[in-house]
Amino acid sequence: TPMTNYETMPDDELVAAMHAIQAEHSRRTILKLAQDSNDGLTDAYLTTIGRAPGQPWTQPVGAHDSYPLGWEVTHDGKDWTSLVAHNVWTPGVSGWRENVADGYPAWVQPAGAHDAYAKDAKVTHKGRIWTSTAANNTWEPGAYGWNDIGPA
Repeated sequence: TPMTNYETMPDDELVAAMHAIQAEHSRRTILKLAQDSNDGLTDAYLTTIGRAPGQPWTQPVGAHDSYPLGWEVTHDGKDWTSLVAHNVWTPGVSGWRENVADGYPAWVQPAGAHDAYAKDAKVTHKGRIWTSTAANNTWEPGAYGWNDIGPA
């Protein structure tokens, strides 16, 4: 896009551009504040109803008690971290990544961009360890976007 030349712009257009820029800056500021407030409210609500990070997962009944981004739970004998804000999905189905102390988590087919694998993520699949070579990787290891780095 060519750079706008403000020096030659008529005064009325310059004032209109200035108002548009101020309005956009205000919109972005409000969105950021709303997101930060919402994250804090979700954490406070969960704490108030007796949930804490690391506790067993409980099915949310709505957005008000959904799990925030980064919240950790246990489910089916495994530890999980939420990959998305307002997570209402069951760990192991969508929106969660298994936490593994030793080794690497088993590959799980991502449901979409929200739980796709990052570049350089490591997983186990079919007895092998794989490293993702692509950002937002939703492919199965061995098909595309993964390097086989050895036996699991």
